[in-house]
Amino acid sequence: MKGDKLFTEHYEPGLVRQGIENVVLRQYTHIKGFATDDPDNSTRLIFTPSREVDGRLDSLAQLHGEQFGVSISSLVSHKTEQKWLFLLDCALAVREKHERELLKILRTSIHFLPALRDGMVLRTANSYHVASFVPLSKDEWQRHMAQAILLCTRSGKPVADVRYVGHSLERSYGSLRLTDYQGKPTPYFICDI
Repeated sequence: MKGDKLFTEHYEPGLVRQGIENVVLRQYTHIKGFATDDPDNSTRLIFTPSREVDGRLDSLAQLHGEQFGVSISSLVSHKTEQKWLFLLDCALAVREKHERELLKILRTSIHFLPALRDGMVLRTANSYHVASFVPLSKDEWQRHMAQAILLCTRSGKPVADVRYVGHSLERSYGSLRLTDYQGKPTPYFICDI
C-alpha cells in the first residue's frame, strides 16, 4: 500500500532521527466539511518507529474499508514526555508557481518556525502538506500553529488552511492523511525543507 511506503520512506526516517518513541495513527473521515477522527480512540494505533511497519497501515485501512482514511497525529512520545509535531495542511492549490513559492516561504520562515529545520513537503490532489519531525512542547506547537496562519504568498494568499489550524488548536493536535481515501490518492513526497 502506498501509505506504508510513504510512512517507511519519508515519515519514519525523520521520526527516528529525532528520537520519537511512539507515534499515533488514527482513523478519520470527513463529515460536512469537517475532518474528524475517531473520538473513542477505538482505531488509534500506537507504535514505535524504527520497527518495521509490517503492513499495519494497510491492515488498519482494510479493517474499516474505503469509508475511512488513516492519518498520522501530531501527538508523539519523546523521552517519556508527550510532545507535538508541527503538521500543516496548506491552502495553496497545486500549481508549479505555488510549489516554488511555498518552498521559498518555508525556507525563509525557519527563523521563527524552527521546527521546519527538519521537515518535508508533500503534495496532495488539491494542495500541499508540511510535516516537521522536531518534537515540540505544547506551547511551542501552539505558537508554530498560530504563526503559520500569518504566512502568506507575495500576492497575499494564506499559506495555511486556517480551518485545519483551527480544528487542530481546538482539539490540541493535528493530523495529516497517510492513505488513499475516497478517491484521494496517497500524498506524494516533494522534498525536504
